Amino acid sequence: MGIGYLVGCLLSILLWKLDRQRLFNIINLKIKKKIENIYVLQFLYFFVAIFIYIGLVLIKDNQVYNAITAFMVIDISNTERKNLNHTEKKHFYDTISTISRALICGFITPLFYIAILGNGAGIIFTLLYNLGMDEDLNIISKIVSIASIIPSVIAELFLYTIYIFRNRNLRVKFKGDYISNLWRIPLLNVDILAAYTESVNFYSYYNGDNMHHLKSYGDYSNKIDDVCIKDYLSISYSICFIVFTIFVVLQLL
Repeated sequence: MGIGYLVGCLLSILLWKLDRQRLFNIINLKIKKKIENIYVLQFLYFFVAIFIYIGLVLIKDNQVYNAITAFMVIDISNTERKNLNHTEKKHFYDTISTISRALICGFITPLFYIAILGNGAGIIFTLLYNLGMDEDLNIISKIVSIASIIPSVIAELFLYTIYIFRNRNLRVKFKGDYISNLWRIPLLNVDILAAYTESVNFYSYYNGDNMHHLKSYGDYSNKIDDVCIKDYLSISYSICFIVFTIFVVLQLL
C-alpha cells in the first residue's frame, strides 16, 4: 500500500520547482477581488474544503490515489532551495523559519493526518495551509497553526535528540514561553530548537498586548551563516526520511 505514497513523494521532489504557494496566492488574490469581505471569503473556503473532503472520502484508496495525494501534500524542496541563495545575513533567520515551516507544514503534518484520518485530511490541510499564507485569512491561519501543534512536537523530539548528542546538554531555555508558543505559534519552538541544535541564537519579534519587542533565545556567540543553514537543511531532510519511513511502514501494517 505504501508504493503509491513513495511514487508521489519522489515526483514531488523531482518537480521541486513547482511553486504551489505562488499558485494558491494567484488564485486567492483573484477571488479576493470578487469577495472583499474577508470573513465571507474564509467561510467560502471552509465550505469548499468540506465539500472536497466529503468527495475525497468517497474515493477508495488505491495506489494512483495515494501517489496523487503524496504529490499534492509533500512540499519540502522548493522554498528551502530558493532560500539557500539568500546569503545576506538579514535572510538567515527567515531561512531557519522557512525550513521549519516546510518540514512541519509541507511534510510531517499532512502525513500525520493521512495516517490517522486518511488521504482527504492531508489534502485539506495542504489546501488550508497554502491559503493561510495570506495573513488576512486569520481564521484559516489559526486553524492551520492548531493543526500543526502535534506535528511540531514530533519534529521537536527529533531536534532535541540531535541537540543532546551534539551539545551533551539536556537544557534548552525557552524563557518560560514553551507552552504559550505551542498554542500561539507552534513553529517558533521548532525554530528555537533548530537554533540550539546549530549552536546559534534565535531572535523572534513579539507582537501582542500592546507590546512590540525582540526576544532572544540562546546563550551563544556564534552567528548564523550559510553553513548553519545547509546543516539544518540536511537535518530537516533526515527527519523527513525517518518520518516517511515510519509512515510507509504504518501503511503496510
